[in-house]
Amino acid sequence: MSASHGPLPSAEKLRMEKLGVFPVLFPILGAVGLISAFVLGYLTNPAQLAFSYLFAFAVGFTICSGALFWTLLHHALDADWSVLMRRILETVACCFPVLVLLALPLLFLFPKDLWYWMTKPLGYDVLLDWKRPFLNTPFFYVRCAFYLLFFCAAAYLYRRWSMQQDEDGDPRLTLRSRHVAYGFIPLFVLCFTFAGFDWLMALDFHWYSTMWGVYLFAGAAQSSMALLILITNGLSKTGHLRGLFTVEHNHIMGMLLFAFTVFWGYIAFSQYFLQWYANIPEETWYFVYRNTGTWAYFSIFLVVGHFFVPFILLLTQPAKRTPWRICTASGWVLLMHCVDLYWIIMPNLQLKKARLAGLKPATTGFEPHLLDLLALVGVMGVLAAAFLWLLARGSIFPARDPRLRESLGVTNWS
Repeated sequence: MSASHGPLPSAEKLRMEKLGVFPVLFPILGAVGLISAFVLGYLTNPAQLAFSYLFAFAVGFTICSGALFWTLLHHALDADWSVLMRRILETVACCFPVLVLLALPLLFLFPKDLWYWMTKPLGYDVLLDWKRPFLNTPFFYVRCAFYLLFFCAAAYLYRRWSMQQDEDGDPRLTLRSRHVAYGFIPLFVLCFTFAGFDWLMALDFHWYSTMWGVYLFAGAAQSSMALLILITNGLSKTGHLRGLFTVEHNHIMGMLLFAFTVFWGYIAFSQYFLQWYANIPEETWYFVYRNTGTWAYFSIFLVVGHFFVPFILLLTQPAKRTPWRICTASGWVLLMHCVDLYWIIMPNLQLKKARLAGLKPATTGFEPHLLDLLALVGVMGVLAAAFLWLLARGSIFPARDPRLRESLGVTNWS
């Protein structure tokens, strides 16, 4: 790495007129998607609406969580290369208050449609009775409130300190951010892991995995880095960050995206292998359900598409340094992150239908529904609109961060 010489650039505002139709399109898509999903879902298939909405919420939650993780890691490691892109990560993470509003239907309209254990009394299932100290409704809501409060508070503090530094250039804010990150990273791990337990793993209270939090984290970190690559290259394409964002930044982000692609593959295989080897019914049925009928083809597509395809796309150095190639790989990674969460959530809808019918729990195969798309478009449209609104409130990069010069002059020697 080398330092950049010459005067530092002035703060740069987001120019909405350069973004084409997106500032108008995102809120329209968000409103139309959510309204259509709720109206159609309530009229035709409330259970499907609950699971489709959870899928869409999980995509938004994991991406925003990943952005918060990268922000905390940036400060904890006192990184310099990422200073230029940090405001984007802070802004994505600061969408958490919107996610709190989006979580309200899950927690107050759909809970008994999603979390089967909430509807069952003591004595219904021995395993559920054993888990009651954790899986009980009051404690569930207390935990959810704690998770969401922490994510909102952490995201707000880091963006506030960063914006404040744009005004006064106080280097003590950099030190404060670094020291607080040391305490926030363990809290992030705790909240993210248990949110994954509560909202996703508890969809089937019989199943458990000690690697679940790491598995979800790998996808969150990977997808948020992919989104950062797309946003920074998109801003550069529209004339923002001119002369500041370079191929070296793409190279480093590409290496991190490649690293977490490998990490996701390693964790996914490890979870599968350990549960297959142990052959405990409460563990293995999770994979049996997802290899029944057409879900088996979906599972194969997930493995190939989530690991092997991005592994090949990002393997070479030119792939990480060529904008259209790294953006193609990043777009594919985001798509496969959605596929991964769909594979996690949707078989549980079929298991619920089987239980309600008094049948042996089983899946009937991959059954896509229009509500899946409407909910995803709605949630992501609202979050994208919130992101653009927040990003336009100040400079799109930390203009007075003491490490900005090093970020502008970063050089990759690998």
